[in-house]
Amino acid sequence: MNNFWGKPVLFAAAAVAAVTLSNPASAALFTYNQTNGDVLTIDNQSGIGTLKGAKIDATFTSNDFKSFQGGAKPSGLMFILATLDGTRTVGGVAYTDNPSHTQKLLFERKGRVNLWSYWGNPVVAGDYITTIGSYTPPTPVPAPGILGLFGLGLAALAFGRRRKETKVNPVNGKLSFA
Repeated sequence: MNNFWGKPVLFAAAAVAAVTLSNPASAALFTYNQTNGDVLTIDNQSGIGTLKGAKIDATFTSNDFKSFQGGAKPSGLMFILATLDGTRTVGGVAYTDNPSHTQKLLFERKGRVNLWSYWGNPVVAGDYITTIGSYTPPTPVPAPGILGLFGLGLAALAFGRRRKETKVNPVNGKLSFA
């Protein structure tokens, strides 16, 4: 019975290790420091972005963020926002978003970022435009690599537990390994 289950378990562990190692993690938190002191972050795993600074404190979501690849100055990108919450300060007064039209996050030419929305009800201000000053590359997510190593370790244990068959030599009575 042990031989029946040994090989399938070994092959399953090897397959899990191979699949895990061949699919590196893509989840990342991209951070952009804007020239005006604002900080823009996009988490492509959760689909959540933030734009925080002296005149804005906004959180937004978009399923399109999951395909975001980052880069020092991405351009020509448009993300339709599913939600936009928070405030924008205009003339010392904080206004909330007015969802009277489609809200977007645009990466335009030359590092320009546009949080395209209306603020206040009635509308007091429109788009919030900043410029990327610096970019912090994301730290890779190590989980798939660790899982791959775990799978390889299981495969090694399966190979290491294989027992060699012993036989008694009828001539001299000594044990021999097959």
